Amino acid sequence: MNLFKIISELEKVDPEIMDRLTHRRSALTALGDLSKKMAMAAAPIAIGSAFNKALGQNTLTTVTDVLNYALLLERLEYSFYDQALKAATLTVPLTGAARTAIETIRAHEMAHVTLLTSALGSAASPAPANGFNFGTAFSTYDTFLTFAQAFEDTGVRAYKGQAVAIKTAGNPNNVLQTALQIHSVEARHAAHIRYMRRGATAGNQTTIMPWIVNADANGAPAPVYGAGNPVATFPAEGNVAQGGITNLTTALGATYDAADVSAAFDEGLDSTTVTNIAKSVVVF
Repeated sequence: MNLFKIISELEKVDPEIMDRLTHRRSALTALGDLSKKMAMAAAPIAIGSAFNKALGQNTLTTVTDVLNYALLLERLEYSFYDQALKAATLTVPLTGAARTAIETIRAHEMAHVTLLTSALGSAASPAPANGFNFGTAFSTYDTFLTFAQAFEDTGVRAYKGQAVAIKTAGNPNNVLQTALQIHSVEARHAAHIRYMRRGATAGNQTTIMPWIVNADANGAPAPVYGAGNPVATFPAEGNVAQGGITNLTTALGATYDAADVSAAFDEGLDSTTVTNIAKSVVVF
């Protein structure tokens, strides 16, 4: 088995695969123990199966539908960061490197909006007439970052959940490449927001990791990390079954805890669940 060749092939379709393989506690822990090295020799099989499973998920029927769905989410995220940067309640706490980071993320979201709008052309859905009302999201710095974590983590799951509709757009398929490039950036946003929540201004929440452990919401709405519909296709983030293996905590010949397994894999989410999550905290 040529592990590096397998990884290289996966990277052609999913640029973030190496992040998931090299920055998760389960992988690092396993590499430090000989018995677990043996177990990890089987990991590429499970990883490959899980990757194919992600590409098999779909709840929208056309590429235009998926792109308009992505456009709505990107518009929502851009508006969220734009309103945060203008909120009087955040003028004092959102300063220095933290403000610069949010300005950068806002710019990324606008770039995504511009690209998706351009790709859709006349098929692009109009922005919500009354914009987005985020309620109390900007009342405090911690509340703002909690909402940001929820939106970023939801966005990452939303892109992954619609991969198959984009994949079948035909060849050459520049849409798939572009969507994956946006998806990986959204994942980095999510990690950075989680890092910001560990800072003193946000309450020194040092137990929050840059990745998702189990289905821990860390104060964000629980459905963000819960199961979608159907559950078999869109399990919760605490899922420990991958690639047809019922329980990865024991099935590879070594004992991993549920936190390690859940942190090593991301789960997609169907569009209806994503929309319901958004509408539970945003009026648009």
